[in-house]
Amino acid sequence: MKQHRFKLLVSLLMCLMIASVYSWMKQEQPALPAIKQAPDFKLSGLDGKPVQLHETDGKVRLVEFMFTSCPDICPMTTYNMVKIQNELKQQQLWGTKVHFMSITFDPLQDTPEVFKAYGDKMGIDYSGWTLLTGTEQETADVAKNFGVMVQKMPDGTFVHTVTSLMLVDTQGKIRKIYKMGDEMNNDEIIETIRQLAGSSS
Repeated sequence: MKQHRFKLLVSLLMCLMIASVYSWMKQEQPALPAIKQAPDFKLSGLDGKPVQLHETDGKVRLVEFMFTSCPDICPMTTYNMVKIQNELKQQQLWGTKVHFMSITFDPLQDTPEVFKAYGDKMGIDYSGWTLLTGTEQETADVAKNFGVMVQKMPDGTFVHTVTSLMLVDTQGKIRKIYKMGDEMNNDEIIETIRQLAGSSS
């Protein structure tokens, strides 16, 4: 009987130790493992001034690759990002701890005026969201460096990978690559952004 109780006690202690170690490891691990360092870039904002990714270090970034004449997935992605933006504003994270960036594949069509009109129509809050452009080669190079495949078609439109939405942490590391459009899980994205931003609200 005593031996049975001893074995039971040892088993319980082992279970407690395993649970404690698991809990400690879970706390020590980041919300998401880093995929790779996000490549820095230098593009132009709507005002023509140069913008570099590292200038927003210290904030969580959601980086979107798109073009305004895209008929489906790009506007749906931006629409979802605006919904995320509005939730982050309620949580007092917008612009201070979180910043969005949209990079166009089609700078010839997406002039600053066209891009701004698109942003206004979609409900973008520019206090925490930068629209970026450059030459076709510059924007194509940035997309390629991020691992986004883009091809310009004979009719002037673009095809690109649907995983063209990147979550970059405060230190410039890519933590998550999302599918775009109606495959986005806004609640999951918001929760991950909150974790990376260090918010417990």
